[in-house]
This record gives sequence, C-alpha cells and structure tokens, in this order.
Amino acid sequence: WRLRNTLGVSMLEGFNRYAKFGFSLYGTHEVRRYTLVPDTVTGSAERPEGLDVVPAVVGTGKTQNLLWVGGQLTKQRGSLLRYNATAQFGVLGDAAGEVDVTGDVATRFKLGRDTAWVKAYGYFKNLTAPWLMNNYVSNHYIWKNDFGKTQRFRVGGEVNMPLSWTRVNVAYETLKNYIYFGNDALPVQHSAGIHVFSVTVNQDLHFKAFNWENRLTFQTSSDEAVLPLPKLSLYTNLYLQFRVARVLHVQIGADCNYYTKYHAPSYNPSNMTFHTQNTTECGGFAMMDLYANFKLKRARFFVSWNHFNQKLFGGDNYFAIPHYPLSPRRFQLGVSVDFAN
Repeated sequence: WRLRNTLGVSMLEGFNRYAKFGFSLYGTHEVRRYTLVPDTVTGSAERPEGLDVVPAVVGTGKTQNLLWVGGQLTKQRGSLLRYNATAQFGVLGDAAGEVDVTGDVATRFKLGRDTAWVKAYGYFKNLTAPWLMNNYVSNHYIWKNDFGKTQRFRVGGEVNMPLSWTRVNVAYETLKNYIYFGNDALPVQHSAGIHVFSVTVNQDLHFKAFNWENRLTFQTSSDEAVLPLPKLSLYTNLYLQFRVARVLHVQIGADCNYYTKYHAPSYNPSNMTFHTQNTTECGGFAMMDLYANFKLKRARFFVSWNHFNQKLFGGDNYFAIPHYPLSPRRFQLGVSVDFAN
C-alpha cells in the first residue's frame, strides 16, 4: 500500500496584468509499504543435498518514506510563444538523488495559407529502480538485486499544420542502466546505453463525405536484444460520414492496423511480466475491421465486423506476442441511449 500527500502554492497565469506566466512550488511525501511472502526454503531445518539457495536471504518487506520537491513554470495563453517546464528532485529516502525534468516550448508561423505550430520537447530522468526489481519472493521466482538508478534523456520536435491535416513528430531517446526482464524472465540491468530514434507522420484527407486518416511510424533501437521494436507500424482509417434526411448521422468505413515482424516480448504468467525472447517473430499481419456507426438524436448504435480478413487474406499468423493471438473474427452490434436528467 501507499499514502501520498502533496502541499504546494501556485500563481495562476493571468490572475492580474503582471502575471504573464503561471508558477508553482510543491513538496510531495509518500509512504510505501511492501510485503513479501517468507522464503520457506531458507527457513527449513534441512535442505536437500546439493541445493544452494540464491540469494541466501530476501527480506519479507520494507517501509519507505520518500520526499520530493519541485516546481513548474507554464505559459499557455500566448499567441506566439507557449511553454511548460517542470522539475522535481528527490531529497529523502530511496528517492534521494532522483531528478525528473520535463519541458516543451511551442511557437507558430505562417506557411502559405496555413499556420504551422512547431513544438520542441524533452526530458531528463534519473530515477531509482523500483523496490520489487531488487527484492522479490514468490512460489516460482526469487531474486535480490542491487540495481542503480536509470537515466533517460529524450528530445524531440513536432510540426502541426491544421489546414493540410499534417503532423510530423521526430524524437530521439537515450536510456542508460535500463532495467528489463531477460530471456529467463529475471530482471536485468543493462549498463550500456540504448538509443531509440522514431519518426511519426500523421496525414489525414477530408473531402465532403470522404475521410481518410493515416498514421505511419518508423522506429529503431540500437540494441534489439534488449529493447526490440517493430521497424514500421501503420494505422489507417477510411470512412464516409454523412447525414440522411438531416437527422440521421452515418459513419461507414474500414480501418487497418499493421506492424512489421520483430521479436515481441513474451509473457510469463508465473511472475506476470513481459520478457525478451529471440526465437519467435510476431507481426507482419494486417488486422482489418469493417464498421458502421449511426446517431439519431440521443440514440447511438453500431455494427462492426472485427478482424474480417481472417482466413480471407494475410494468413493466420496473427499473434500479438508469442502464444497469445489477437482477437479472432467476430461480429458485434450495440445500442447506447443518453437519457437526460
């Protein structure tokens, strides 16, 4: 269990003519209590021959008292420049030495007939490893680690052009001392840096009743064995939207989700974690749905044929992760009525 309390003071942006930005200071105190089942093997009077208990001792629990202080500076009403910055520092308990700094700044400029919004953002985090990553006892797993703090540094930028329905996001992130579950489903800390680069493009098309929404993401990881990612992922949604007799709103269309093959993490139900694996690739399958939505005054109803392309085209290898397939083909319908008070 945990108990968290925050005390702070804020100055709202625009509360008088001299307050051109918002400002706040705060402190957060949190009590966390962890309880583990006792290790019955170490407590037994006699061990079987040749059995070495590793680790030898794991505590049955711990109470943490954590304290952070932080502040925020924000400006959201400017027509030319908007920004937001937050900084938080750990000062007590296992949180001592933690740093969490995030921020973004946005501006806009004319681009032909359109107005483009440009935003730069980033964060730096130096965070303590979760206690359960260092101490854990269960029926099937036991571990005691001494993981250090993890560091994450991310910078990115986004361009949004409303008139052309275009949005482009580019980001780069570095992770150091990354904690993950290895092929044996045990936690591991990777001391070397991992670099992740991603580009996401959103492009929509709208013409009268015709609508086509698209999102394409390219991403790459410098260490696929530790942090595997699909190189490409795609979502597209094509639909017609119109009214019948001026009262019935109709939306009819199809959407598709697709990502390239990669070594997706496997799930281990014994300790309820996702861990790396290098034997099975998942992906490379397009999952498509057909749907129709209707709205008449306060009543809404829908009809959908999910995963309609199963066995029609694309094959049957539609696994999200090893041994866990995506939902099979199914037909659904529903009705929702809003009763006003």
